[in-house]
Amino acid sequence: MKVDFSLFNWKEIFGTVKATDGLKRPQTRGLRTEIQEIATAKHSGGQFTYVGMRENGKDYSSSYGESWEDKSIVGMFKGKTKTQQFILKNYQGNNTGELKKTFDYILLKDTGSMSVAWASWDAVNKNVEITDATIKSHVDYSDLTFIESNVIPKEKEDFSKTLEFLIEELV
Repeated sequence: MKVDFSLFNWKEIFGTVKATDGLKRPQTRGLRTEIQEIATAKHSGGQFTYVGMRENGKDYSSSYGESWEDKSIVGMFKGKTKTQQFILKNYQGNNTGELKKTFDYILLKDTGSMSVAWASWDAVNKNVEITDATIKSHVDYSDLTFIESNVIPKEKEDFSKTLEFLIEELV
């Protein structure tokens, strides 16, 4: 792993996380995720390019040729020995039963404590749970590398209010 996380601006990234709190309703959850991932790439010190809407199963390509996935959950790091479970793939009841490697590393963000860590594909893959609808996993803390904890987010404007205003103006 070659990414230098000291070049990331975590205050900006978690500022965007906090500013998108108003987009948690079902209609805007995907947009919220995309905004947060775009912010992570933008504030990565030029190391990440956001590819999440163009490439299946990964969110970023690094400038070093690595593929990265990104998962964010309130309470991601609340467990004693492992992260909270996260969804890798949602098949909506039509699971093919197969998980293909699409990333080398994963960023895991706790959007409650504003903390972030990373792990390898192998650390994720060894804990995979496949059901009819989803493929889920977690990461054991022994396989996790913490980057930042308890980041104080930069104050930003509420995305939901800006989006509501934009929609009203455009319709």
